[in-house]
Amino acid sequence: MNTKIFKLLKENLSNAFNLPKYANISIDENTIVDQLPWTPARYRKFKDSVEAELSLSCDYIGTLSDITTDLSNRYTHRFFAEIWKPRTNEYDYTGWQLAEEVNNLNPKSVLDVGCGYHPFKGRIHNLIGIDPYNNCADYMVDILDYVGEHDVIIALGSINFNSKDEIEKRFAKCVSILQQGGSMFLRANPGISHKTGPYVDIFPWSFEVVKEFADKYNLKLETFKKDNNDRLYFVYKKL
Repeated sequence: MNTKIFKLLKENLSNAFNLPKYANISIDENTIVDQLPWTPARYRKFKDSVEAELSLSCDYIGTLSDITTDLSNRYTHRFFAEIWKPRTNEYDYTGWQLAEEVNNLNPKSVLDVGCGYHPFKGRIHNLIGIDPYNNCADYMVDILDYVGEHDVIIALGSINFNSKDEIEKRFAKCVSILQQGGSMFLRANPGISHKTGPYVDIFPWSFEVVKEFADKYNLKLETFKKDNNDRLYFVYKKL
């Protein structure tokens, strides 16, 4: 769940019903928002307040968890399709030189997870790029829905959003489609918010999490370094 959007919604709902007569109302992820005792004025004030923050409209039907997921998906889609721009040339280890490192492995099939504008297309041999938000990808699909098998996977900042459970779900899927002996190159954000996307919920990667996943998924952690812009760079090999 996107904790930033959930917090925004919960705070505005709590403010909307911050009267003694509503003291028995509990606002949590299971609250069915459209069944709350709205008045037209209260609903409009609540809706306007949230929309001013997110620049997204919503009918607020269903549980608070459902609404959070819907708004998060649409906010993230707009951010990565319309606002975010790549900064490949700024990185020492996950910039353009990564192409040479990957090509030196003579890969038969490379998958770029969350490829964005697909900057490594034509630079990395036998590359396929997937991204659910950007039509520059070869396939506009989420990694959870992707079917394939590869001897190299790169994920440069794309497995980095929402809760640890959601991070691990995508990480595990990458491991499952990585061939034995294959390599996985990742760049991760240790929790630094996007200035132009404040409601994109960034998971704070750390060495402890990187090592935990290596142990849990039978991977060898071959490299762990700090890249530019305070990002983390790490490489796994599947044993």
